[in-house]
Amino acid sequence: MPVNAKDVKIMNYINGEFVAPTSGSYLMSYNPATGEEMTPIPDSMAKDVDNAVRAAKNAFPMWSNMPATERAAMLNRIADMIDENCQKLATLESQDQGKPVMMAAMYDMPTCANTFRQFAKYIVDGIMETKSTANVMMTKMSVTKNEPGTMMAVTQHVPAGVAGLITPWNFPMQMVCEKIAPCIAVGNTCVVKPTELTSVTPFVLSQIMDAAGIPAGVVNFVFGTGTNAGEPLVKHKDVRLISFTGGSPTGAKIGAMSGGMYKRVSLELGGKNPSLVFNDSDMNHAVATNVRAAFQNQGEICLCSSRQYVQRDVYDMYLQMFRQMTMEEVVVGDPSNPKTFYGPMVSKQHMEKVMSYIRLAQEEGAKVEFLVNPNNKMIKNVSKDGMLTIKGMEGGYYIAPTLITGMKQSSRLMQEEIFGPVVCVMPFKTEEEAIQLANDTEYGLGASVWTMDKVKMMRVMKQVNAGSVWGNGWYSVDDNMPFGGMGCSGTSREHGPWSLEFYTETKALYYPSMK
Repeated sequence: MPVNAKDVKIMNYINGEFVAPTSGSYLMSYNPATGEEMTPIPDSMAKDVDNAVRAAKNAFPMWSNMPATERAAMLNRIADMIDENCQKLATLESQDQGKPVMMAAMYDMPTCANTFRQFAKYIVDGIMETKSTANVMMTKMSVTKNEPGTMMAVTQHVPAGVAGLITPWNFPMQMVCEKIAPCIAVGNTCVVKPTELTSVTPFVLSQIMDAAGIPAGVVNFVFGTGTNAGEPLVKHKDVRLISFTGGSPTGAKIGAMSGGMYKRVSLELGGKNPSLVFNDSDMNHAVATNVRAAFQNQGEICLCSSRQYVQRDVYDMYLQMFRQMTMEEVVVGDPSNPKTFYGPMVSKQHMEKVMSYIRLAQEEGAKVEFLVNPNNKMIKNVSKDGMLTIKGMEGGYYIAPTLITGMKQSSRLMQEEIFGPVVCVMPFKTEEEAIQLANDTEYGLGASVWTMDKVKMMRVMKQVNAGSVWGNGWYSVDDNMPFGGMGCSGTSREHGPWSLEFYTETKALYYPSMK
């Protein structure tokens, strides 16, 4: 396996073969740390998607009827191979996405392997079926003379068919694994369409799966843009399920496209997540966690706490602690350096989008602070809109840790997902106001509540509209719990048993009680 993304020659993986796009066209990917060209990406079209769906459809009868123990063995082999190549995969992930190598090696890749093992265990242990008895009117000899009796009832979960899996660029490898593992574990086949911005590790995963011996057609990878490859996949008549993770506007389009085709659709979308810090919080813990929640993975996490509300009587103290900790702990720079906390934005286009919000804050008269440690000698310059110039990586897409205060709740800064290292902090007076501010958004993915009063913590958590709410914490995710959002943050729930529910059809079987 190469350790330089420039040496990875990305091809589509269809029906067990690595093939060029039928158009012969390619897109260029760039290393976000340097801005340099990296490797070509297939610009796949509807014909490629159709070939992949046909392969998946043909493989479905074989794979869905394979014993669960054999499918589980395949998932475990894939997990083992991910573990064996953890450091190489982490290096490639960093070069493609911009996140620190250490983060990818310590979190992303182990999570990928564990996901395959988790669902292998689920299917070996057996999907729990619901059994019951029902008192009914059974027909014996005549449709007009019913006699009472008892029917037994059981639910059966069956694989749904071909799934279309469309994945984002913030966790390229992890999100692909989190969709493939449950999908194929229960017997479905799939076509994966990773984002064109970060296709390197998904392609390497296809090589790992091929080497592990995955039967032809069970998993297919088609690389390219949303317009040319994603849309044909969503609209394809033989695709029964769509699982999409990405931005809310794209999710809305996918929902509209698939709505009239009776497809099962799961949309895990964006977030504008509040963190409520009350005056009785453990302030050191709250600040340390909220710094991480604001800036980890360059702020490119759907669960990042980008709106932080602090009770007024501790607001000034909180801000001072937040500034100090960020400047001391958040090192921005070379993602291969173990001391780096976060690296560059994923692309030049996304960097420009994030900086447009910084400029908006300045235009609206808000206070904008770039929390850069003056002792960081690798930073050559900080532009007026937050772009950092890093020594030796002058072409990279870096943005300073940015703190914004003094904006209005109605500002786009507080209402729209920025998805970068930008955090807005605002004071509140009462518990009721904190809840109102937290819920004053179209999003509802995650939230945090900080207080040492357990009764108040639970009271507030229950009133915040979000799919995941943490008390005195952030981003501690249990893979056996549901994950998803409300409103513009998406539909459906995945992870653990909820993924098994999504990727299967549930049948109710009724039969007479027989001695």
